[in-house]
Amino acid sequence: CSSDLVQLLALLSVLVVPQVASATNFASGSLIVPMDTTYQDRGMFEAYGLLYELLKAGIPVHWTIKTGKVIGDADFVANAEDVDDQSVISAHGYRGGPFVIDSADATAALAIIEAFNTNTAVEGVTVHEATASFDADVSRELLAAPTIAMMADGNQKIARGYMQAARIPDPTGDYDCPDTSPDMLDPDEIAGPTDTDHFDGALFDDNSTPVYCEFMSMHWDVDDAEAQPEVVAEMRSFLVSPTHLFAECQAVNAFENLTPHGLFLTTTGFEIGNQPDSWDFFNQDQPFTQLDGPFASVGGSEPAYTLPVGGMYKGGQPVVMITDDQSPAGIDDVWMTGFVDGNCPPTAEICGLQAKGKVSYLGGHEYKTDLPISGNA
Repeated sequence: CSSDLVQLLALLSVLVVPQVASATNFASGSLIVPMDTTYQDRGMFEAYGLLYELLKAGIPVHWTIKTGKVIGDADFVANAEDVDDQSVISAHGYRGGPFVIDSADATAALAIIEAFNTNTAVEGVTVHEATASFDADVSRELLAAPTIAMMADGNQKIARGYMQAARIPDPTGDYDCPDTSPDMLDPDEIAGPTDTDHFDGALFDDNSTPVYCEFMSMHWDVDDAEAQPEVVAEMRSFLVSPTHLFAECQAVNAFENLTPHGLFLTTTGFEIGNQPDSWDFFNQDQPFTQLDGPFASVGGSEPAYTLPVGGMYKGGQPVVMITDDQSPAGIDDVWMTGFVDGNCPPTAEICGLQAKGKVSYLGGHEYKTDLPISGNA
């Protein structure tokens, strides 16, 4: 299984071709998956399920993000028509990090799109076909559907809800992602049979190679982490490879604050911050920050995170993507991402030859997936 609006971005950034964002010309006939509320207000979550199916079928997808953009900027402007009803779209500024399928792959992609919207989707995903060539900055080229594990941490229903909103199935094809899913792992499975070999849990094969690229934990209890530190030790081993940990709410401190195995993004761990009522947005030209429409963080046991006095982010301030707009980064931060131990700048695509994993933290207990996006921050 996989992730939700900001969360899903974390998921699909993992398997990519090393590439610097560059302007690419797409021919007429290329397909555009809008990610703005103008044309994808009800299908924005399911767009990630469609991407999953396209990638699973081996169809490459270009993630287009304007270099140097600020929140609300258009990523590119194009003329197109709606694939479903043939309505005309004139010089639309596509926002929110839209996805583009090259015209050479359009025919194969259209068959998958039709099947997804006919047989699978609840809301349906809007897709446009370009009627003229256009230029767009390609930030990432997505090539493969990721393998994803969810933690049965007692609040796996939150991750399950994100998966269901996106219409991404488990490996058996079950869109409910039940507790019996082979990729739903409990702490004992993750910890493995010993506390001396940190590669013997369910995240690894017999060669100590990760079998997943994404791991999600939405609310693992801090006390449980202290009682079973081997889970965090196995996670540190998992992050030796180009993988991704996504933790939300109490799971953030469960993983980050547990010494000596944690401290993935910070030097001293987090204190629990206050939930902001207004937000600053940073690094808006990065895949982990693509969104369109209103944003509001939510409450919970850990609605935001503050660095204690003397603490810092190992990768520097660019780790922070969403924070309280009344204070500097490091106080009441809501959404952060960076390479483990600050091995590379958080804005890098991959961590060079080291190929280290990435870690993302989200404050707040559970984000709703109500639609339309424009009416549900």
